Amino acid sequence: MKRVLAILFFVPFVMALAPPCHAAENGEIAVSLVDVPAELQERSVRVTLGDGPNDTNAVLVTLNGLNQYSQTVTLPEGTYYCNAAVQYDALNDWPLREVDGTTFLQVEAGGQYELQYEFAGESWFTEVTGQTRYYTPLPLHQPPADYLPEAAQISAYLTAPAGFSQHCIVYLQNLYSGTVYALDVYESNQLAAVCTEADSGLYMFLSARVVGDAAERYQFECEQKEVNTDDGASFHLTVTDMKNPDAELCTPSRDENAAVQRAAAYNATTAATPSAAPTPEPTSSQPVRQSKKTANAFWNVLDFLPIGVIGVGLFWFWQKHRRGGPKG
Repeated sequence: MKRVLAILFFVPFVMALAPPCHAAENGEIAVSLVDVPAELQERSVRVTLGDGPNDTNAVLVTLNGLNQYSQTVTLPEGTYYCNAAVQYDALNDWPLREVDGTTFLQVEAGGQYELQYEFAGESWFTEVTGQTRYYTPLPLHQPPADYLPEAAQISAYLTAPAGFSQHCIVYLQNLYSGTVYALDVYESNQLAAVCTEADSGLYMFLSARVVGDAAERYQFECEQKEVNTDDGASFHLTVTDMKNPDAELCTPSRDENAAVQRAAAYNATTAATPSAAPTPEPTSSQPVRQSKKTANAFWNVLDFLPIGVIGVGLFWFWQKHRRGGPKG
């Protein structure tokens, strides 16, 4: 019993003399995407920070328009493998690289670090073949002499089989500048999409695809051939399911999608129409209303008939009182 009491007394004494034990501090990492092209304004970039390419517990950082493609995270001390990729880009058509070439980042307690990603240029497919994977650019048109590029909005909306929920990408080309815009269409936005930072001008539909549809089950047909941003630049596409071509079609965004309506209104010309000159108030020198009677002697007699009747009546009344009056 004495031994137990001695131990109980000795343990607090040892703990009081022992140096304090501090938890490992974290380092701070600012992750961002720079120079985001217009084609990917609606896409997200996923950055993973982990022990290696196969680390299932890696920290995932999502960069998109909601956080202005920038986010800060804190991580414990250690060495981290850093990788970034565009979401829904399994074929790596949009390769990314870290600005300083960082692949492994050594994080120390209290340290502050920065990872900046940019697009690495053309995809491997384009470098090898000289062509894009999903569309063929069209020859440019000569813009009008008074053409000045301005900010505009372009949009696309789908008529698709009932229940269609696949993620689609629609490619539209500005025929004046040659720029190709990729619009991401989702079920959550009523199968419609808008690019809010496009250049004004003439646009043509290039192609559309369903992400992951390697068998090309879904086919697209565009209603318009060319559309100018002055007219709204809204493209209507019909999707056909080749496995069920007779499926009932619906257009969830027609007259309902606020984004498409805003794009059309944004591009609409707002020049005020000159108002018509006000009609001057009639004056005494201006005839207010012309008589519909014709210049006829009969109508002139009728105009004076009431006056004659009144005169005859007054004369009769005067004669009656004269006869009945006292005789002098």
